[in-house]
Amino acid sequence: MSTRLRFLLALISGGLAVFAFPPFSWWPLTFVAWPLLFSVVKGSGGRIGFWLGMTHGLALYGCTLSWFWFIFGPAVLALWLILALFIGISCGLIGWAGKRHPGLKWLPIYMALAWSGVEYFRSEWFWLRFPWMTPGLALGPTWLSPLIGVYGAGFLVVLAGALLGGGGRVSRVLGSALTLGLVMLALNRPGLVRESGPGIPVMALQSERVDFESYLQTSKDRSFHEGVILWPEYSAPFEIKDSPPDGNPPRERANLHQLVHDNHAVLVFGTMKDLPAGKHFNVARTLDESGDLGLHAKNRPVHFMNDGEPGQTAEPVATRFGKLGTPICFDCDYTEIIRRMVANGAEAFTVPIMDANTWTAREHLQHAELFRHRALENGRWFVVAATSGMTQIIDSHGNRIASLPLMDEGVLEGVIHIKQQQTFFTRIGWLFPWLVMIVATIATLVLRFRFNASPALNASTR
Repeated sequence: MSTRLRFLLALISGGLAVFAFPPFSWWPLTFVAWPLLFSVVKGSGGRIGFWLGMTHGLALYGCTLSWFWFIFGPAVLALWLILALFIGISCGLIGWAGKRHPGLKWLPIYMALAWSGVEYFRSEWFWLRFPWMTPGLALGPTWLSPLIGVYGAGFLVVLAGALLGGGGRVSRVLGSALTLGLVMLALNRPGLVRESGPGIPVMALQSERVDFESYLQTSKDRSFHEGVILWPEYSAPFEIKDSPPDGNPPRERANLHQLVHDNHAVLVFGTMKDLPAGKHFNVARTLDESGDLGLHAKNRPVHFMNDGEPGQTAEPVATRFGKLGTPICFDCDYTEIIRRMVANGAEAFTVPIMDANTWTAREHLQHAELFRHRALENGRWFVVAATSGMTQIIDSHGNRIASLPLMDEGVLEGVIHIKQQQTFFTRIGWLFPWLVMIVATIATLVLRFRFNASPALNASTR
């Protein structure tokens, strides 16, 4: 295969992958884009493989994350390049291994390990970690989610692609069987959860105004009692001060107390906690008639934004309805924060988020999918209140039960349920991507130092 054709096909594979993600969500293209990419990267060598990966990555991220432009302007070019760099590294390793060891029987397995190991590092641990647009997300929530999570599902998608595009006849047969199995899982996703019992009434507000008084008035105007009221992130863009020594609470605090007292409700809302030197925590605060119940400081502030200092704990808040996890927006993009909250006792999730309408509907739809994965991975109900979307209720199988139209102001009322049993993913399955990353590193070192290169390659380099 000529180098020019390789680059053309890498570009096409990236373009096809775009349509596997929202707003299109044509997930079957997952089983076309990645086998095509691996077929052109295999045996290309480290240098060519790297640039083939960069080509695929720039096509994928430049299109799916085109809304970055409205946030970062021309600097978006650097961000697209950084994201594409990791696909370049993965494909560079794959191309290097394929050219150095063309007869290696476990080459397709190494291809999947290299891709998934680099992907997990980029998504969860790199300084600019960003876990969007992965093969596991493209596949969508399946029965694999509560077992090995989105990264485990992604590994199997990539392994199927590597077997189809990077192996011989036996590998292609195995790849076809694995692909068929994954397709069947995608066609038979977990159904709607039928819960017994009344559940917890919830009311989530959606408004772009980010105005404390408007959220307060809307909540007062609704006939909602004995449940959880949820406002978006930064709905009170200042610290709600505690009562001063004279015992007279500030007006905002008094109004909140009156709201939860009149409605016999628990209120979860996004606000701030001031820190020395002009810094702050971005927090979700929970209160009821008895006073403050707890707060959560956002663990994953958004990069390059004045989004506060990172919090270090992920504890649920005990309420009369149960233990509620209150992660904030970007916290839910990552597997670790939600898993830790569930491991620490969270029985349901009430999540304030901020997705500005200038970030486009495409961003809102892409972000909304991440909450579905977190719900199914951990077997928990979610209610999400967004500034302009998507405000939604998700059951413990990752099904969207109800939502508000994007960009419109509104109020979503519904019911969520308490769950206490932990999934296999929460207990053990979360270690799978760690194992992949470790095995990928060991396999790369073995290929570099223990396995001899092919005789043809040795002859060509003498």
